[in-house]
Amino acid sequence: MTQTESAATSRSANTSKVKILIARTLDEVEPLRKAWTSWGGHRDSDIDVVLMIIGSYPEAIRPHVIALYRNGEPDAILIGRLEKKRIAFRIGYLTVFRPWARTLNFVYGALRGNASSENSEILIGEVVRCLKKDEADVAFLEFVPVDSPLYEKARTVPGFLSRDSHPVSQLHELLEVPSSIDGVYHRMSSKSRGELRRKMRKLEAHPAGELRIVCYRESTEMDRMFADVERVAKNTYQRGLGAGFSDTPKVRERLGLAARKGWLRAYVEYLGDRPIAFWIGMLYGDTFFGEYLGFDVEFRQFAPGMALMMKGIEGFCTRVKGEDVKKLDFGPGHAEYKEALSTQSWREAAVYIFGPTVKGAFLRLVRMTTQSIEQLARKVLVSTAILPRLKRIWRDRLAKRSKSTPAENVPTPD
Repeated sequence: MTQTESAATSRSANTSKVKILIARTLDEVEPLRKAWTSWGGHRDSDIDVVLMIIGSYPEAIRPHVIALYRNGEPDAILIGRLEKKRIAFRIGYLTVFRPWARTLNFVYGALRGNASSENSEILIGEVVRCLKKDEADVAFLEFVPVDSPLYEKARTVPGFLSRDSHPVSQLHELLEVPSSIDGVYHRMSSKSRGELRRKMRKLEAHPAGELRIVCYRESTEMDRMFADVERVAKNTYQRGLGAGFSDTPKVRERLGLAARKGWLRAYVEYLGDRPIAFWIGMLYGDTFFGEYLGFDVEFRQFAPGMALMMKGIEGFCTRVKGEDVKKLDFGPGHAEYKEALSTQSWREAAVYIFGPTVKGAFLRLVRMTTQSIEQLARKVLVSTAILPRLKRIWRDRLAKRSKSTPAENVPTPD
């Protein structure tokens, strides 16, 4: 590992010796395991998840884990990897440009340990230093809470020409699981609650067959689960976006690891023998992280996706099989069902830091242009109240297009 040393002064004016080590190989990562796992954090920054991605994703070149030691003891780490991949610059659902770039990709929940303002400043300063050494064209921090020191330092420590001037925040919503499913239903309006229950009763009485839910957890069940979920996913609007569930090596690696670790919870809803909806996630600690959600559009009028989710949450409430699920993390991005069910929310934003090179300047220009156009368009659409309708039309169009797109031809989301 390479290292640098500096003197850092805390707010209490106590001077401490700071040393930075950067793990750039798998062998250099392993000595960090004890501290890494002791701090806890988000599933996406779990050491085994990070190592799996580096070892199996073709775009991943090597780890890039910045470890901060204070007075000889590990105090914080910023978890990332170096990738060579296309960066998708989008306006709404439309991808307008996908240039190749060497990217330092810092994962969701990348900062573990002492996330103080001082540590955040040092770690972001080290990211900037790596970019100045031309280790990458750009650094990318996945969805950082906007009220965190890490976000503030990512916006202010880099020089003006390296800063991301257009990070767009979005909601991240979470449900604290109550002791009874009634506590979830009561978060809805009486009209929405009654309408959902009517749809669920109609679905249960559907002539196509018995409604049942199967939860797949084991590695031995993966092939069956993938086959049945793919039957549904191939017709969803997410498939048209190149997002959501698809039977690809990357998804198999990710869910395969979850099954081996005992985290996988893949709920599939069947009407007779026909799969009509799926909700796939991972139980990490006491939190269920929703990963993929989709339903057969032929049954849209019966809200099969919501029906499946409510049955899954009911199992969380009753601690089915003795599992103690305290939180349901819906993941980043707003959706009506998240708003209806969540008990907590916060805003977060993906942040770029651009290298001081011609390539870095070019990427910054593209980022500024696409984000400016999107923000302007969104303001116009919101002011005219047609944004929800336009989203529905676009999603329906994508769902129709996805029916003719085989899973192996779906572009990998960046």
